[in-house]
Amino acid sequence: MKNSFLLNLSKSHFFIFTGIIFLKALFLRYLLFQEIELTQTIVLELSYILIFTSLFELAKPSWKPVLYLILNTLFSILFLAVILYYSFFGRIVTYFALFQLGQVGTINESVSALLEPIYLLFFLDLVFLLVLLVFKKYPLPALQLNRKIILAVLLVLGVGVSAVNFNLHKDEAISNNVIAAQEKGILNYSALEIYYGPENLTAIETNVSVDNLAELKEEINRIKELEIVPEEERNYFNAAEGRNLIVIQVESMQNFPVGLDVDGTEVTPHLNKLLDESFYFPNTAQQTGPGNTSDAEFILNTSLYPVAFNPTSQTFGNKKFPSLPRLLTAENYKTLTFHADDISFWNRDELYPALGIGNYYYGEFFGKDDVIGIGPSDRVMFEKALPILRGHHVNDQPFYAQLIGLTSHHPFTLPEADRQLELPERFNNSLTGDYLVSINYMDTVINDFIEELKQEGIYENSVIAIYGDHFGLQQSAISENDVDLVSELLGREYRTMDRLNVPFIIHAPGITDEGQTFEKTSGQLDMMPTLANLLGISLNEQIVFGQDLLNHDSNLLGARYYLPIGSFWNDEVLFIPEKDFDDGNAYDLETDKAVEDYEQYRDDYDRILQLEKLSDEYMESLPEQ
Repeated sequence: MKNSFLLNLSKSHFFIFTGIIFLKALFLRYLLFQEIELTQTIVLELSYILIFTSLFELAKPSWKPVLYLILNTLFSILFLAVILYYSFFGRIVTYFALFQLGQVGTINESVSALLEPIYLLFFLDLVFLLVLLVFKKYPLPALQLNRKIILAVLLVLGVGVSAVNFNLHKDEAISNNVIAAQEKGILNYSALEIYYGPENLTAIETNVSVDNLAELKEEINRIKELEIVPEEERNYFNAAEGRNLIVIQVESMQNFPVGLDVDGTEVTPHLNKLLDESFYFPNTAQQTGPGNTSDAEFILNTSLYPVAFNPTSQTFGNKKFPSLPRLLTAENYKTLTFHADDISFWNRDELYPALGIGNYYYGEFFGKDDVIGIGPSDRVMFEKALPILRGHHVNDQPFYAQLIGLTSHHPFTLPEADRQLELPERFNNSLTGDYLVSINYMDTVINDFIEELKQEGIYENSVIAIYGDHFGLQQSAISENDVDLVSELLGREYRTMDRLNVPFIIHAPGITDEGQTFEKTSGQLDMMPTLANLLGISLNEQIVFGQDLLNHDSNLLGARYYLPIGSFWNDEVLFIPEKDFDDGNAYDLETDKAVEDYEQYRDDYDRILQLEKLSDEYMESLPEQ
């Protein structure tokens, strides 16, 4: 009788699908962690799978075949989403990020480029099940009704083990979310995230009221150890008073292509010339969160840390942010933004009002001509923006215009007519080659735009800032050949700090003519305070977490999405924790060599966690629109 039940069980939907989903979880853990972890998978993942399959087995027999197929398909899609997300972002996808899957259609070329043949194994069983359906071997035999008490026990067991795992790990703070998922279980980590909210998985206490702005500002400066420089003593304060501000955000632009020479051919010849008459900050750190481009827009305009696990535009899009556009509006500026993508992408239809931007041009405004990748080309964007800027100029109306590039988006596929950069044969059919070609394209169209500004008489009375929003070449998302090609270009191993290094350039005719390179540590948080200083805009009543790069040398900057929470740059190292500070890694910013004794940086680790927490609390306290 016992053997009969076990035989019946082994042929049932319950047993087959529990086993299939378990094997997929095992395979997923192998892809993520590069280890076969049978015991870990049984202990950490199986109990959650049992909850679903046991519940389904208690359903009506006629429903089971369809329910199990749906469950199996959903787990397959979920596991594929996890590995694709990890491939591009280097992180485990959060429950909240899964709700961004609606954005996939807009960037389907990028997603397709991440697919590997081995990922088809997540769906191989579905093909086999289809064959069974054709030959009428599916549905499988149903368990006898009097055996369902056994499955009820399995359900209780699944819930019990899951509850134990949940409670064992609920108070365990691990900075690196990949390590957290490995040690807590992918499904268990997701359950913890749903329960606590992702930001609270590594919470830290703060001892200041964010409602008292003077006290908060003083606390931020104390934590940053920032010496206050009176406005009348600041370098370049008010040097560009009343000028237009034109900010160009370049999609996926890292710093290494700037000034790069490939076998005698310059990748950015026009920017190279512009640098001779600009302030250049080559050691600027990318600090975006999962909102990527939209987070870069947010950081530029607020000098606040983006949310750690969600696009800030989706988390706080209903807030009213103190911002650069609002400060400039108070000085009689018109504020504008141009972006050829759909305004609903990354919730920009809420972000722009939240930032106080007065006019935004998007989507249909740019038409359907010269579409490259996911939208009208950046050449079209600049051409369409110019008449708007001209209109303000002829009316003596100062303006702040932000132009958000799109053409150099991953996977960097340009039409042949726009591929002007000639590279050596070894770059053929490589993502690195396509990336350099797309950056060269941006170099050309930005130069053309600046020449048009000169012809229109706008150039001389403007400050032009150019920066990269985020990396283009993620080590884990490109081939070994591409990693080797980038390393060849750099003359050394392609490093994390190279990937997270974006350019920041300020060009102001008559002010930056002598050209100057600032080698100091800088971040995207610092762009707003630096530009505000040039324009003579006081930030004395403004909460900012960055600093004016023209008047401060020492810096402390955090990143908590593409690096684990608690990661920071200071003047000497990039520090990346694993579980926490004690098992982290510090890398010398000049040599990239590991710093063996990094205890001296513990205080910086504690301070960056405090700053990021204060930024979150401040944003939470802001009024709604």
